[in-house]
Amino acid sequence: MPRFLLAGGAATLLHWLTMLVLIGWGLNAVLATATGATAGLLANYVGQHRYAFCSNLPHRIAFPRYLTGAALGWALNLAGFSLLLVTGLSVAPSQLITTGLVAFANYLFAQRFVFHEEQTINVQ
Repeated sequence: MPRFLLAGGAATLLHWLTMLVLIGWGLNAVLATATGATAGLLANYVGQHRYAFCSNLPHRIAFPRYLTGAALGWALNLAGFSLLLVTGLSVAPSQLITTGLVAFANYLFAQRFVFHEEQTINVQ
């Protein structure tokens, strides 16, 4: 879990920095967070595959699984962030809360599906 958090934390920082820059340039906050989450996507995949899970799965298997998980996480981020903004919460607390929820969901999905390597039993 610590490696997952470290790799994911680096991708999250990229997400937030991208989001803050885009908001600073006048982009809508929802579009800015969507773009930031997308920017962290590839950095997070490399970090999770190589560092967090030390996966031996070939990219042709792991990357499509990762994209499925990322799509779910991206949608969860967008929905949660948007919902919290609508309730009147400001941008920073909305993103902090959403990031925590998305990180937990992403860990479970990555551990149980994305980088899960089936063990085979040799039956003689």
